[in-house]
Amino acid sequence: MSALAAIARSFGAAADHYDQHARLQRDVADTLGTLLPTELAPATCIDLGCGTGYCSALLQERFPESTLVSLDLSLPMLEQTRARALDAALLCADACHLPLRDNCAALIFSSLAIQWATDPQALFAELARVLEPGGTALLSSFGPATLQELRLAWAAVDEHQHVNRFVPLPLLQTAAQEAGLQCRIERELRYEYHDSLATLSRALKAIGAQQLNGVRRSGLTTPRSFRRADARFMEMAEAGEDEGSRGVPVTWELYYLHLQKPAIQPDPGQFSLEKHNSDEPQKTDASA
Repeated sequence: MSALAAIARSFGAAADHYDQHARLQRDVADTLGTLLPTELAPATCIDLGCGTGYCSALLQERFPESTLVSLDLSLPMLEQTRARALDAALLCADACHLPLRDNCAALIFSSLAIQWATDPQALFAELARVLEPGGTALLSSFGPATLQELRLAWAAVDEHQHVNRFVPLPLLQTAAQEAGLQCRIERELRYEYHDSLATLSRALKAIGAQQLNGVRRSGLTTPRSFRRADARFMEMAEAGEDEGSRGVPVTWELYYLHLQKPAIQPDPGQFSLEKHNSDEPQKTDASA
């Protein structure tokens, strides 16, 4: 099975119960929504990786006059979006190969979806192609420190990949700049507490985010290896009140990307556009 098919299958299997477990995903989407420029009034906006339609509903409420396109790789996820009865066109497609014409969207909004793209360079090239001149893309994604506690736990057992690998910030910057997009990035750290490796694994499976982007070794994880990983995981637990344990603080590293496609340059003799220096990212660390 290809990586793309595995991603679609995994999220499709989680579609029916995704919203019951996606608190972090909703919180991040809400945070991304606060970054929408107040003066923005897009004629067409795209919810890229719409999932169950949470962000599509947010966009429709914010921009009721806009044409909304909700796009996802998973058909079952799109069915969940359809159930919201939004005034949106639904598209099942790969973000790296968008079935959309050039320069068609003033806004692309994508919360915690681009990390599943199999080719970041192709993804950003597609964003640049589809955005109209002067258009905006607001994206959130996971960074490589995400689930580092889970990675450390399994590293005590074997050398195989058990955790998704996420694209580091410099590579995202490079991909955006090579696509001709101006880029600002903010970074945030959030933590969720889990009282065992099993509860964390179940939580990831419930949202379709179990290990996807690498090749697992053949065969199942044995009970013995899982117990060893769990023992290492619990060594990272923090003490709580009354000498009890708060559990293990599991890291979620978040990137918020603000991308801008340069507007068409004015003709000679007309006013010049102000040049914004956005080559360097703006980073902030906030622990939740």
